[in-house]
Amino acid sequence: MAGLSVAIAARRVEGLSGTTTTIIEHSRRLAALGCRVQVFGERLDRGRIRAAGAETRWIPGWPWGSAFKRRFFAVICDRVLAGRGFDLVHGHGDNFAQDVLSLHNCVHAAHEAVRGEPLPAASGVGRVHERILREGRFRLLIANSGLMRDEVRGRFGVPAEKIEVIYPGYDPGRFQPADRDILRGPARAELGVGGEEALFGLITSGDFVKRGVDTFLAAMRRVLRAGVKARALVIGKEARLAPYLRRAEAEGVAQATRFLSPTADIARWFHALDVYVHPARYEEFGQSVQEALACGVAVVAGRRVGAAELMRGEARDFLLERGDAEELAGKLVRLAREPERRARLAAQGPAAVAGNTWDANFRATLACYQRLVPRFQELQ
Repeated sequence: MAGLSVAIAARRVEGLSGTTTTIIEHSRRLAALGCRVQVFGERLDRGRIRAAGAETRWIPGWPWGSAFKRRFFAVICDRVLAGRGFDLVHGHGDNFAQDVLSLHNCVHAAHEAVRGEPLPAASGVGRVHERILREGRFRLLIANSGLMRDEVRGRFGVPAEKIEVIYPGYDPGRFQPADRDILRGPARAELGVGGEEALFGLITSGDFVKRGVDTFLAAMRRVLRAGVKARALVIGKEARLAPYLRRAEAEGVAQATRFLSPTADIARWFHALDVYVHPARYEEFGQSVQEALACGVAVVAGRRVGAAELMRGEARDFLLERGDAEELAGKLVRLAREPERRARLAAQGPAAVAGNTWDANFRATLACYQRLVPRFQELQ
């Protein structure tokens, strides 16, 4: 065990992103097992990383905004890592050479789904991802869903034997149905939601276009016109929020819709909901879907959402085929009018994600390390 060293590389390790959370959770567990963990990045939350037991290593970034900054980071990072004798290098999609690659985004597929056209050839992140995947300078790729696995196999020809699907983890202490009775009432009161009103919500780290916020607002207009007493909650970081406020006005749902900024204390908002809504046009995983299921909330989501793979049985009837506002509204109206069905779906959620805790995610990741580097088999 002594002397095992792991380098983790990502351009940004900060904020509330799934990449950052994954790196922090893995670092904490590797350090607890006695590994020396060093996190390499351009923008680093040094306090959180060090609190997890890892060291921080700054990689300089390209000082001007351009597509070149992604490639610059990848080249410099690889040069810094080379020859340092790490037992294992775990990259997160921002450098070219690594033992284990955790890919968090399928930028080509997502752009096509959202924009309806190919990703521009000049895209910095697109060029880096394409080079990583076509050159195959990794020994194993961890895909966060079957959706991602199929995309990298079909588009880039990554061999099946080099891909392992490991769903992202969640914290069962933060997201659990047992907290519903405590958190639900105060959260709904803060939002001004009445006892007879259904609350539908969409929670995301950002990118409202990709997550289908416009579809959600258009669906809410149809829900209200159907005579359903309902409100909408949208939580997320969006640089251009004004168009969505105008869209809510145009749809006639502004008075029934609240927009809030992201917060680390997100569990209470899940418990405030009657239905979690995720009409993403393309979502490689969708951590908020998993967290909603863990909290015991009924979910309506797009079929091109990786976390939808976790939903089974009756829950799959509430996956969107077309993903348009009319289809979404129909499913929301149905759930609003059928509380018993909504309760059944809610009860199924925790079991659907029970195998995806951060401990389980780390064990699966460690098994990948052990497959590649026998010395890691000493870790238990």
